[in-house]
Amino acid sequence: MGIVIELQREALDENISIESLMRKAYLVAKKLNLKEFEEWIAQEQNGYEDHIPEYRNIMGEIKAWNPYHGWIPMVLSAEMADITSRMSIPTSISELQDVYNSSENTICLSVNGVLTEWLNEHMDFIPTKYQFFSSRSELYRIMSTVRNKILDWALLLEENGIVGENMTFTDVEKRTAHNAQVINNYTNNFYAEVSDIDIQQGK
Repeated sequence: MGIVIELQREALDENISIESLMRKAYLVAKKLNLKEFEEWIAQEQNGYEDHIPEYRNIMGEIKAWNPYHGWIPMVLSAEMADITSRMSIPTSISELQDVYNSSENTICLSVNGVLTEWLNEHMDFIPTKYQFFSSRSELYRIMSTVRNKILDWALLLEENGIVGENMTFTDVEKRTAHNAQVINNYTNNFYAEVSDIDIQQGK
């Protein structure tokens, strides 16, 4: 059994941790010298600094802190409500896993200083702090999407005759991986623009 087939099998097994799966995917990409896929895996493992994949946008709602009533919904224009209903999540997938495991139904994330300052300047109440509330299932969706993309990629490799028997790829397999445009450009459609919203787990 080749390592690519093992990767497919582990991508289908929910008992295999996403971190373990990504390490094996990184190994395959490294051995095949597929730089774009290798870079994508590294960013999933370490967090994103620049462009963030589209699938890492989650839906939710920003709330303001009221010292008497706690976190309260905000009255925003339709345009601003639409903008603030989405947050891009740049942190490593292991951090997302930790937040997912430690949460129940709702996750609470802090927004960055730029947006906090903007909201305090444009809202009709005293300056305060804000947090982004979303469903725990949104984090699961991100992790599931990563798992599915690794599976699809491993299937694509097999379709092109790339299996990596005994964890080794032949020269033919390596050339095929580099000459197949669909393999080389596999991650091109993952990315979106970086959001102005930052993330940390809410306290």
